[in-house]
Amino acid sequence: MATTSRRPRLPGRRPRRRGPARNTRRPARGRTGLWSTRTPRRRRPQRRRGRGGNRLVWCLGILVLGGLYVRANPWVAWVLLAVLVVGVALAVLAIRLGRRRHRNLVRGVRTLQEFSEMTPGNFEHAVAELCRRDGCRNVRVVGGSGDLGADVLATTPLGKALVIQCKRYSAGNLVGSPEAQKVGGTARPVHGADEVAIVTTSDFTAEARRYAALPSVHIHLLGGQQLIRWQADGWQPPWL
Repeated sequence: MATTSRRPRLPGRRPRRRGPARNTRRPARGRTGLWSTRTPRRRRPQRRRGRGGNRLVWCLGILVLGGLYVRANPWVAWVLLAVLVVGVALAVLAIRLGRRRHRNLVRGVRTLQEFSEMTPGNFEHAVAELCRRDGCRNVRVVGGSGDLGADVLATTPLGKALVIQCKRYSAGNLVGSPEAQKVGGTARPVHGADEVAIVTTSDFTAEARRYAALPSVHIHLLGGQQLIRWQADGWQPPWL
């Protein structure tokens, strides 16, 4: 009969019961006072960087091949250098000609026909240059869509806020009362103007002059002849 050896029991010690292992770790306590278990964090998927590396390899390869080709054919480098120099020279020349043309359009104008042949934007800049010449500060051209009756904003030599509306009209197209009312309704409430003026290459209707002469409105009106006198010898600026 086979015998099995057993480990002798020590006196005063109970044998342990073998069973399923129990988790003796207490769960973390949340802010609400209830016991809650922590969920394991998920690892963020790593972004693939293969595309950027492939592009870099392609660019380096193209540069290396281009360098080898230029080294084998030196005349290609001279042609590329000549094209680059000519392109830079043409760009500088175009910028200088554009600036000179703009200065000729907004300065030194002496006839009403030249004023009338300007674009609306150049006419606004020409009026702004006259304001600078006669001592105005902070002169800005703000004309365009949604200008709310103001094309040129400035500060007069006496420190008053000036708003000028520019109307480059033909000789037969007069500035009417609706245009004057639009300027009078927005210049002071919207732009905070102390002095308001309308400068045009044509003239004004009788209704526009009556509206501008009202004490509560007080808009300075400069027609084509007054504009020529202003730019010629500084006669009667629009803020006086």
